[in-house]
Amino acid sequence: MKKNELIEFLQRQIEFLQGRLDEALASVNSLTLSNEKLQSTNEKLVTTVDELRKQMASMEEAMKGKSAELSKEKAARQAVQRLQGSPSERQAKPVSTPATSGTRQQKLEKKRTNNGAKRKTHPECEVETIIVEPDSPDFNPEAATFIGECDVVRYVMEPMRFKKIIYKVRKYVQDEKIYKGSAPAAPLLNSQYTSSFIAGLTELRYLHCMPLENAVEYFRAHGFDLDKGTAQKLVSKVKIHLENLYKALGQAIVADNYICGDETYQKVRLQVATPSGRKIKKGYVWVFVGMTTGLVYFFYDDGSRSAEVFEQHIRGFSGAFQCDYYSGYRHIGIGGMSGIKRLPCLQHIKRKFLDMKDNPQAQEIAKLFGLLYHFEHQHRIRKDGWTEDDHLQWRQRYSKVMLEKIRMRLTAVKDRIGVPPDDPLLAATEHALKQWDEIPRIFALPTYRLDNNEVERINRYISLTRRRLTIGSHSGAEAAALYHSLAITCHRCSVNVFDYFCDIIDRCAAWPPNTPIEKYRDLLPDRWRPSQK
Repeated sequence: MKKNELIEFLQRQIEFLQGRLDEALASVNSLTLSNEKLQSTNEKLVTTVDELRKQMASMEEAMKGKSAELSKEKAARQAVQRLQGSPSERQAKPVSTPATSGTRQQKLEKKRTNNGAKRKTHPECEVETIIVEPDSPDFNPEAATFIGECDVVRYVMEPMRFKKIIYKVRKYVQDEKIYKGSAPAAPLLNSQYTSSFIAGLTELRYLHCMPLENAVEYFRAHGFDLDKGTAQKLVSKVKIHLENLYKALGQAIVADNYICGDETYQKVRLQVATPSGRKIKKGYVWVFVGMTTGLVYFFYDDGSRSAEVFEQHIRGFSGAFQCDYYSGYRHIGIGGMSGIKRLPCLQHIKRKFLDMKDNPQAQEIAKLFGLLYHFEHQHRIRKDGWTEDDHLQWRQRYSKVMLEKIRMRLTAVKDRIGVPPDDPLLAATEHALKQWDEIPRIFALPTYRLDNNEVERINRYISLTRRRLTIGSHSGAEAAALYHSLAITCHRCSVNVFDYFCDIIDRCAAWPPNTPIEKYRDLLPDRWRPSQK
């Protein structure tokens, strides 16, 4: 072959080989991409397998938990069946009596709901209905067709309003005789303030525990400039009209057959300093709560906490009196108070053990006292047909066992050897054992409380007042006891405090001072009915 032909042949071979090489490189690239895709697909499959394994494991755990719940529900159903089968635990369903033709059944207003969330409808509010028409400029009421309406509720608060009413009393002469109109009388002579004004002050001061200067400032903020001295005179002078009502309250309290009592203190400013130079002292306020009538009776005697004050106000009472172990109550059941049966307060006994948080024995005894409350709260009288007889039988069943367990623990603590006399656990144990013979009396009737926490809650009104102000004198403390008694009794009896004081101030001011005390009994909140005007 010639040289030129050889060169041309070699060039063609090179081009051919170059093409084959390019094809091989393209094949390698495609294989590389395929391999990468396979690897990513493999990773996704591995991830999916892991997720499926986790889901299967969670489903297995859920099935195990479900089986445990089913077994618990089965055990609970069996327990309920056994409980219902017991004649002492069976609660009869209340028998619904058909309504007579003369009575109307009042349907309870259904609460409005918002996606399952309960919303109060406040039926106690005054209702005002306003029609709202479309305000679009393109709206033509004559051409439009009414298709419906929806209710949009807005609650509005109007602040306290004061009105000055001027009565123009006219006079006439007829047949040489003068005729004159009569304006409504004010409860106080030479005063222009009505009973509603004094009732507003009383509610703020003695129910909401607002100092009188704050109440005066509240009046001023809402448009009435009242002096603090005027407010004090109004409250103190009206107290004179209410003293007979207060005496009737004291008589009604001792006529109850079950009273809870306690005492607390108020800061009282003295007119003359003590020998140590102090002008503020603790003045003790006593309180009796009639558990049957719902009446509350505060009384104050120069701040004394002596037993003579208690014995003076409890005179004539015959029934159960529940209180703590204060020495002023220890004459109950003796001599002139032999007709009174003392009931201890389990909460005061339990509290001494609860305070020893680092003592396991004390905490164990406190838990046993707590079990008494646990069993007590399992049933409620007049709920699901549960009667007082049922509750008495239930009390006697659980109390006998629990009290025996507590007594054994207390005896074991007391019989320890080598315990110093000032040991806190020993002191709490002796405090409980000293009242042990009286504790079973609590469970002798179905209506007795396990403690006098009701009185403790009522004493909160005094403690709130104590934090905010100091009573100016003993007479001021006596007035506070009167107003607190009536205001808190209204609150317990679900009586509107403002309406009550508006009514009784006018009625007591109209009655002569020598009106029999028995007549005032019907003016107490548990029997009060608004006067017809």
